[in-house]
Amino acid sequence: MMKKGGILLLALAGAALSACASGPKYNWGEYSSGLLDYYQDPKTEAAYVKDLDTIITTPDPKGKKVPPGIYAEAGYMAMQKGDTQKAVDLFNREKAAWPESASFMDKAIANAKAGTKPQQPQQQVSAVPVS
Repeated sequence: MMKKGGILLLALAGAALSACASGPKYNWGEYSSGLLDYYQDPKTEAAYVKDLDTIITTPDPKGKKVPPGIYAEAGYMAMQKGDTQKAVDLFNREKAAWPESASFMDKAIANAKAGTKPQQPQQQVSAVPVS
């Protein structure tokens, strides 16, 4: 007969293995590669915005949620284009989906309504001299 410690160890090992098998909780779509492409070449902005829109509008077949920050990022991109109403709508969706973001989203909504455009991301400058 197995001791209680052995049973507990087996139960913990089983729980740990099942947690690893569950995979990501959110549907990130092509977010990582799109963001990297955009940072490396701002001319890919349209493709990046499309990636964000796809994450937001395409239901995940496994029922995964839109990740935290995606609505806000899409709102930020809409603000850069001067689409205040779309930005406010997306900031409100972020706030509804992630209540812990409420104070930040309230500030973003106020900035959008005031017409304050966000700053463009700055290009990183290499510290290594180019020959």
